[in-house]
Amino acid sequence: MIFLRLLRTIAFLWLLAAGPAWAQVPALPPPTQDIRDLVGLLIPGLRPHPATDSASERPPKKRELVVLPAVAYTLEARLLASVTASVAFQRAEANLSTVSTTLTYTQNQQIILAVNGPLWTSHNHSLWLADYRLLHYPQRTYGLGSNSHASDDIAMDYNFLRIHQSYYHRLGLTGHLYAGVGYFLDSRWDIKSVDNNGQRVTDISGYRVGIQGRSTSAGLVASVLRDTRANALRPAPGESYLSLSLRTNLRALGSNENYRLAQVDTRRYLRAGPAGNVLAFWLYGDFVMGQSAPYLDLPATGWDTYSVTGRGYIQGRFRGTSLVYGEAEYRFSLTRSRVLGGVVFVNGQSARHPVTGYGQVAPAGGTGIRLCLNKQVGTYLAVDYAWGTEGSQGVFFNLGEVF
Repeated sequence: MIFLRLLRTIAFLWLLAAGPAWAQVPALPPPTQDIRDLVGLLIPGLRPHPATDSASERPPKKRELVVLPAVAYTLEARLLASVTASVAFQRAEANLSTVSTTLTYTQNQQIILAVNGPLWTSHNHSLWLADYRLLHYPQRTYGLGSNSHASDDIAMDYNFLRIHQSYYHRLGLTGHLYAGVGYFLDSRWDIKSVDNNGQRVTDISGYRVGIQGRSTSAGLVASVLRDTRANALRPAPGESYLSLSLRTNLRALGSNENYRLAQVDTRRYLRAGPAGNVLAFWLYGDFVMGQSAPYLDLPATGWDTYSVTGRGYIQGRFRGTSLVYGEAEYRFSLTRSRVLGGVVFVNGQSARHPVTGYGQVAPAGGTGIRLCLNKQVGTYLAVDYAWGTEGSQGVFFNLGEVF
């Protein structure tokens, strides 16, 4: 039933996304101030110098490097120190490209190196999409299905290498429809699972694959993409996103088992109230076919490409052979210059247990602020606080809008 409802909702959102041109509205008004302007107001000596006549004749710079050192507290890491370097740039008549690299060390002795982002070629002829990660990652897991409880936690410790590389090419001379192919590798080693008594665990919720030792999933991906967003960091009203992909893991490519995984990701952005305010919707689903996937490769909260699903819950809180996720968010400006904005959001997810099926929908909600880092590129720092069930709550960070 949940799967059928998902398909109906996808069809509805697809019709909205492909609607007539009159449904589109102007892009978001650009911010007129950013964090450097605010610092200049507080410390006049650091105020940006006004442009000279010759400089004002040049086109605005569309390339920006942002380096963000941070000390924070999150649910899955506790205290952490990280540094993120993000480069945003725009080729001729193309969407905004962004490449982000993050290095993090946490109180839980997690070490995380991640590189990801979309790279658009000139005139949006094609798109390169990457997700690379190298982790040493002690973490708690809570079993399968969304009826699990926080008290069901089991400690897992492992090392992880991810290489996800896709290439998309536009279908036709114009438009927003792309076909893609890719190679995906997820390799984990030195996997150790123990219960709260320190005893070795060989199955979790009756699932035995990938609980101890080593696991590898490697395969090819075929995708269809429709993306009308000019700037994925700050989507505008009238824009939309739809991605359908099928991953086939093969022993011939190094995978432990042959199995397939289908993914659906669709987003829609509507104007709501004053200019610059947006009502955003997101529907996301991962569906594993069969029971050959390693446990840690099963769909789970916060394990999407940008680790942003499930604000309100610790990463990996819900896991299953399938995961269906939905979110709605209202985005609004707090200042006339749009240097500062706010959001309120709600989300829900349901994970499938291989025996009992889909569990309850786990709800969450929260609010947050947006701080403009660069007004030329339109990059924002997102800081959110969210609440889930069973007392789950925490702070969540992102560079750009969450979706």
